[in-house]
Amino acid sequence: MRKILNVYLARANTPYSEAYADLDLPASPYELLDALDKLRLDEGEAPYLQINEYYDFEELAPLLSGDAGLYELNALAQKLSELDERQQVSFKGLVQMEVNKKQGLIPMPRLIDLAYNTDCCHVTDVPNDSQLGRFYAENGFVPEVEQLPDKVFELLDFEKIGREARIGECGVFTKQGYVVQHTELNEAFQTLDLTLKQPDYQILMELTDGGFLELPQTALPDTPPRRCLDCRIPLLSGAMDSVKDVKILNRFAEKLSTMTGKEMLRYKAVLTATECGDLQSAVSLLDNLDHYMLDTKISSPESAALAELNFMVDGKDVERLQRYVNLPAYGRDLLEHDNAVITPYGRMDRDDFQPMAATFQKPAQGGMEML
Repeated sequence: MRKILNVYLARANTPYSEAYADLDLPASPYELLDALDKLRLDEGEAPYLQINEYYDFEELAPLLSGDAGLYELNALAQKLSELDERQQVSFKGLVQMEVNKKQGLIPMPRLIDLAYNTDCCHVTDVPNDSQLGRFYAENGFVPEVEQLPDKVFELLDFEKIGREARIGECGVFTKQGYVVQHTELNEAFQTLDLTLKQPDYQILMELTDGGFLELPQTALPDTPPRRCLDCRIPLLSGAMDSVKDVKILNRFAEKLSTMTGKEMLRYKAVLTATECGDLQSAVSLLDNLDHYMLDTKISSPESAALAELNFMVDGKDVERLQRYVNLPAYGRDLLEHDNAVITPYGRMDRDDFQPMAATFQKPAQGGMEML
């Protein structure tokens, strides 16, 4: 999936805290859900969003309003990523037509409508009025000049012809050519369901024959997997690509399907804390998940220090102590002592306080032996 832009997400009341997510759009459903897990939002709370970078369609930068919603922005990026070369030029032309109306920032629903209506335009590979005028005159769009001798034809003011045609049909020039709308736009935005839902699958694979496979599945195809398109654990998407046995992927998906939301959050934190990058290690960590503890309220060494102080002394004394204690340094010392790690999901500890990736003395039974 071609990425269009990058956004920074955080809690609106603490936009630059340690609880944040950096996300490329368009994002898959599980990538969106994972980003929200990192933010730890309250129910009904909308995230703070800041666009960091455009990988394409940079002309949108001055046009998007500051209150663009995550799901709307993702829907726009999703459609833009699907456009072919001609449709991209058409979209840029439609945007320029909206800009020419001088009505200020373009609302997100309108931009989405434009992205869905790129086939409502003609695109011509001409860069200016002069070449547009010649193109129209040579191709029968100016009936008055059709019977002129060649020598007289070359004396025509093609720039004037092109300028009058462009103004009359409200066309625009883009860097890639001339765009003119030929039919009315359809209202696509109002038909979209932007509600974020957890998919029915745990893993979505693209097969080598171009088909798609949702896992877990009772009946598996003979066609081998090509790449992972979405996974309940986005961190493992790359690891899925290297597994060519769909049965192994299916068994792992079956395990994931039995996990609660809290277990999954803890598991993702464990995978991050241990820097896990392969499926075999991921399975081993899943079999020992009960040995790990996650505190979602702690996002930094400073918050770890405050939590420890609140545990040891009265709340009023903590407020006084903060004036004299180097909280970040104290927090780092606490984390190092306990072999704890701050992950994007919170503080992660082992129940034996050993380093995160240390081998357990008694490995759990019932793992995925075929891995």
